[in-house]
Amino acid sequence: MSLLLTTGLQADHSSKHTCEQLEYAPCITISKYILRDPSVLTTASMSVDYIDQYTIENTNTIDTVQAIARATGLNVVQSGPTGQQTSVFMRGMNSNHTMVAINGVAIKDHSTTGGLHDIGSDFIKHVTGIQVVKGSQGTLYGANAVGGVINFITTDSYANSISTTTGSNNTKGLTLKIHRNIDNHSVSVIADGTTSDGISVAPSGTEKDGFDANNITINTKSTWDDVEIKTTLIRRESDADLDNGTSDDLDYTAENNMNLYQLSGKVNTGLGSYNLTFSRTEYDRDYYNGTEHDEYDSSSNTVLLTNTIQKDKWDITPGVEYEEFEGSFDNRGQYYSASVDTGGENIGYFVNGNMIVSDKLLLSAGVRQDDPSLFGDYTTYRLGGTYDLTGALQLKGNYTTSVKTPTLYEMHGSDNYGYNGNPNLLPEEAVSTDLGFEFKFKESVLDFVYFSTDLDNLITYGNSTYSNASGKSNRHGAELKFNTLVSENIYWRTNATFTIAEDGNGTQVLRRPKWTGLTAVDYKKDSWTTTAEYLHTGSHLDIDSATYATITKPSVGVANFHTNYEINENSNVIFSLNNAFDKTYERPDGYAQHGRNILLTYKLKF
Repeated sequence: MSLLLTTGLQADHSSKHTCEQLEYAPCITISKYILRDPSVLTTASMSVDYIDQYTIENTNTIDTVQAIARATGLNVVQSGPTGQQTSVFMRGMNSNHTMVAINGVAIKDHSTTGGLHDIGSDFIKHVTGIQVVKGSQGTLYGANAVGGVINFITTDSYANSISTTTGSNNTKGLTLKIHRNIDNHSVSVIADGTTSDGISVAPSGTEKDGFDANNITINTKSTWDDVEIKTTLIRRESDADLDNGTSDDLDYTAENNMNLYQLSGKVNTGLGSYNLTFSRTEYDRDYYNGTEHDEYDSSSNTVLLTNTIQKDKWDITPGVEYEEFEGSFDNRGQYYSASVDTGGENIGYFVNGNMIVSDKLLLSAGVRQDDPSLFGDYTTYRLGGTYDLTGALQLKGNYTTSVKTPTLYEMHGSDNYGYNGNPNLLPEEAVSTDLGFEFKFKESVLDFVYFSTDLDNLITYGNSTYSNASGKSNRHGAELKFNTLVSENIYWRTNATFTIAEDGNGTQVLRRPKWTGLTAVDYKKDSWTTTAEYLHTGSHLDIDSATYATITKPSVGVANFHTNYEINENSNVIFSLNNAFDKTYERPDGYAQHGRNILLTYKLKF
């Protein structure tokens, strides 16, 4: 096996297919670019983890939460087992500081408290890879990308296959992938369904809280000389049983549906490549609990236009992005009701570029001006660079500013329990720095990054509403990543993150452990590939689900084992033993997680 590295001013797309060509698996890709579809911009100074399709499939990864938990610098908290609400804390930032995107276009559920897409209901079979980009990306994505971006990449090309999955808790799944080429046109269809009886979300409960999910993705691509047209359609439906706090609730259910429509066009001219993307996202979430019905709906339309100009020593991408959005909150109970319907719009102008100053030095910069209808305009910028010190040792650093705007719910939301939004909220302002190095030797890579972010006007909840906190909140720490080929058959990968996340009073914030990490060993021999991985989450503060007092949750380590046997070139079987030592833990407090469980998948190509 070789370790794939992509560097330089113009990063190619080799990381999409090289992993499939390697005999060793899984492949660990260290990617040096971020996709802001449909343009490709170098981000050599930034920290990017790439989770490829091969790794997703060969570890029996059933949902997005399991996939991104392997990335450096992330702490993923899911309120129960698969299908439950999920928060992602990147580099100690709040969950609403993490932007989620599909093909480089941000997706936002404006009806949620955080105003962002909940990945807890996402099922992973429909993407070709996930880019986890850490650090502020405000000059590319605008507001809310303070901590970083999780970018899901779809593809217009799949091998025809059918997969079946069965496992503990009566878990069953079926995935069908079909691809066809017709002259200069291609179409791919991915459909899957997953169901499980689940476990009780309440730690002491006996009623199982299952889930059911059905998804379909259709991708098309057409090319004519210098013109390329792509479309993506995603329909996601998921149902999950919930519990009420620490006890069973027999009639508490959630329905979570999402529609995504994307149309993009690219034209190559003598003045560079022009890229135009239209994206529409629709969310419909319903919660039922006896006589109570809470409904949350949102929609957003985004138009993104960029022009990428590339020369020998530099590239530059100016662009404009327009978004209009709306959200509604409708809470109906036996004795009360509350309803709010509101919206807004934003237009952003940006330019990002890179320059090769010398054989050793690459500089990058970006600036963005946003004019939201709900606030005054604001400007963010980024400066970054890499310096090749010795050929094997590369230094890197970034200085960025970013903004987190209040959500529709924070400003105008209402519920049946006395909550009312605060229309006078101010946007959060952040200044971030990171410094690090990457050392490459033989078949090994050592990557280290120190990061720090100062937050002003942090939006906090208290007294049945939101307000801007006084004082400055700081989040700082370090990431360490090491991957190496131990021998012809053994590959070792490990990472660790240390984080100090404090509020304006210097108190460690909730659900931000100081230590998180992963270590894994991959062994390949003939038709067998076996992976053993251990994920560690350190002790951290949380809220007692019964008394609401602040408590300390102990550290926990979970071990998983995966074995992939290739029956022949067209079929394979994958066996997974998750939480092998049957650890009992809650994250967050009052929400049980899976004990020891197994999954068995059979895949047939045709």
